[in-house]
Amino acid sequence: MKIYTKTIIITLVMVFAAISIGSAATLVWDPSSGTVDGYNVHYGTSATNPGQSVNVGDTTQYSIDSLPLSENVQYYFCVSAYNTAGESDPCAPVAYTPADTTPPTPPIGLVAE
Repeated sequence: MKIYTKTIIITLVMVFAAISIGSAATLVWDPSSGTVDGYNVHYGTSATNPGQSVNVGDTTQYSIDSLPLSENVQYYFCVSAYNTAGESDPCAPVAYTPADTTPPTPPIGLVAE
């Protein structure tokens, strides 16, 4: 089973670039060749050892908004495919940093002069 790494990376980068403007973050990738039962999304703060994974089933996109990500922390994401024979190697990681969505505190020291 082989994942088309270049296509996945280009697709993920384009999605992350588009979502930097909006609020929803979605990973999108092209399907792997061969028989695929599903995909695992691996993520974490290390590019070489993401540490966490979520089984997203037989789909080629996943909204990462439900993951426990911290604002202003860089995360790395990669995807692997699996079937009854095993799991593929993950694609090359892509980086994403969730934006700060906390509103500022109110101004203080307001006076009328």
